[in-house]
Amino acid sequence: MTALLLTLVVAALLLEELRRRRPALNAALARGSLGALRPAEQSGLTGATLLALGYAATWLLAPPLVAAPAMVVAAVADPAAALVGRWAVPAGDRKTLAGSAGAFAAAAAVLAAFGTGWRGTLAAAATAALAERLTGRGVDNVAIPLCTAAALWVTG
Repeated sequence: MTALLLTLVVAALLLEELRRRRPALNAALARGSLGALRPAEQSGLTGATLLALGYAATWLLAPPLVAAPAMVVAAVADPAAALVGRWAVPAGDRKTLAGSAGAFAAAAAVLAAFGTGWRGTLAAAATAALAERLTGRGVDNVAIPLCTAAALWVTG
């Protein structure tokens, strides 16, 4: 798993460098993303690269039984927050309480499926929702898995 995640990070960083060196490639990726690539991501690191970094950091810093559910939470909670937030405030471009509730619910469902127990599930889901809400766009892709893993470790 370590080799896979480090390979993913290297590949993501190489793609980031190629995007910077080749504006035509960057434009093609932006078009191909069908709006998923935000304007800020076109000139900075993409959320996908930051997520790869978050996964790798979580895997390297936390025990596997803590890292694995935290990584799945990151894969599910942030998109859930975005979907619920856009549903609640369709024209908004900010984080919403509804989106945070969506992140919490998604994280709790993932953690319950992993059998983390009610204390671990509630604490880590709340931590994931706070990490999603309180960090800047993209940075939450690193913060969610790391903070979730920390909460699971403390409550485990």
